Amino acid sequence: MASLQEQLMKSGLINKQKAKQAQTEKRRKAKQKKKKGTHEVSELQLSLHQQKEQQKNQDLDKNRQQQADLDARSAHGKLIQMIAQHCEKYYQGEIDYHFTYQNKVKRIAINNQTQQALINGMLAICVLNDEFYLIHKEAAEKLSAIDASVLVSLHEKVEKSEIDDDDPYAEFAVPDDLIW
Repeated sequence: MASLQEQLMKSGLINKQKAKQAQTEKRRKAKQKKKKGTHEVSELQLSLHQQKEQQKNQDLDKNRQQQADLDARSAHGKLIQMIAQHCEKYYQGEIDYHFTYQNKVKRIAINNQTQQALINGMLAICVLNDEFYLIHKEAAEKLSAIDASVLVSLHEKVEKSEIDDDDPYAEFAVPDDLIW
C-alpha cells in the first residue's frame, strides 16, 4: 500500500514539489518542538487536566469540612471537660432561682450562699446538652470565649458610681434577686 502522499500524486491532486514542501515543513515543526520543548496539547489531555484540578478542589473542600468537624468536636470536648472541672457541686437548697433560657423561664433550687454568689456575679449558669451547671466567673469567661451559646446567665456587678445622680428613683432600689 502506498502512502497518502503517493496516492494524491497518482491522482494528480498534488505534484512532487508540493509533497516535498509538506515533508520539509513537517520536519521543521518537529525540530522546533524538540528545541523549544513545547508540544501540542490535545483535547484529551486538557480534559484530563481539568478533571484532575476539579478532583483536587473537591478533595480540598472535603478536607476543610473534615477539619471543621474535628475542630467542632474538639471544642465540644473541651467544653465538657471545663464544665466537669469547674462546676459547683454543692448548691442545692430550697430557694428557687429563676432565669431565662431560650425565651422560657427556668428555675434552679439553690441555697442562700449560692444565690448571693449568682447575684454578685461570682457564679454563672451554663448549659450543655440541656443540663444546667453553676460555674465560677473565670471559667464562664473562658467557656464563652470557646462557645458563647453555652453561657446562660452571668450578672455584672453594678458599681455605686455608675448609678445616675439625677435618677428620681435612686432611693428605691430594685433587688437583683426578685422572687417571682
